[in-house]
Amino acid sequence: MARALGPIEGRVLVAASGGADSTATLIAVARVLGAERVTAAHFDHRLRTPAEAARDFDAVRDVAQRLDVLVAAGRAARRPGAPGERSEASAREARYRWLARACRQAGADVCVTGHTLDDQAETVLLRLTRGSGALGAAGMRGESDWPVPARGSRGLRLVRPLLGVTRVEVEAYLAALGVEPSWDASNDALDYARNRVRLEVLPVLRAINERATEHLAGFADAQREDDRALTAQARAWVEAHANIGRGVVTMSRRELRALPSAVAVRVLRESSQRLGVHLESAHLEAILASLEKSGRSVDLPLAHSRTSGSLLELRTRPSPSGTD
Repeated sequence: MARALGPIEGRVLVAASGGADSTATLIAVARVLGAERVTAAHFDHRLRTPAEAARDFDAVRDVAQRLDVLVAAGRAARRPGAPGERSEASAREARYRWLARACRQAGADVCVTGHTLDDQAETVLLRLTRGSGALGAAGMRGESDWPVPARGSRGLRLVRPLLGVTRVEVEAYLAALGVEPSWDASNDALDYARNRVRLEVLPVLRAINERATEHLAGFADAQREDDRALTAQARAWVEAHANIGRGVVTMSRRELRALPSAVAVRVLRESSQRLGVHLESAHLEAILASLEKSGRSVDLPLAHSRTSGSLLELRTRPSPSGTD
């Protein structure tokens, strides 16, 4: 477990749900970096009963106390109604918005999550099922920029040191330490797409090939290697052809359309990142489609794009209320 962490500098925040993956991550990070550099961050999505939520927090607090690690706690602004009313995506966004604030309050530039190799395989399957292209098929990266628009998130990094570690290995690590994590009963609910992949799809794939999980994660690794090469081409193109100003990037529609689509979509990703905006694959594909005609616009998180005459313009806009 410790070898999987790699070098991490400065103070860090560890996202801790109380479950096995995040508990193992918290212990490993505190052991490697030292407790004085670590804050455990627990977020209550308000998707469970008060008693269950309290049990999760108690599990995080107990482990943190044993490690002599500080704890930060937050909760969602509203409790959802019927199951499924709050989507997995919106719950994720709320969590990362709060984690960005918690990082700043803790003086941390790095947030560590407990995503494992199994999570990577599930992510690849979900994204392919939803029609994602090569960017989505690359899965989660071991280190990335902040995944959602959030006030104060610029400069923060998300680190996932356990992407090469299986869930079975995590459970063995905790068993060896005599630590029993909290169990979230919602992990068994088939209302959530990720749970259906974990509980129904992956078991079938493992029956076909017992190493299906590892192969799916390996596929994501290969896609990331391709992405690195294509991104290098895209960055060189941006340097040579894009006009980058304060809060705006413009480029030729014709020249962009002449690029292979795999490079063009990365040009758009690189350009948006120069503005401090991080877009999902669907956003990038929508901008690419808008190049066909002048006068088309696409609303984006914290930005918008517009084709005007021979140009494509990407421009930031003020952060809407509620994104912090």
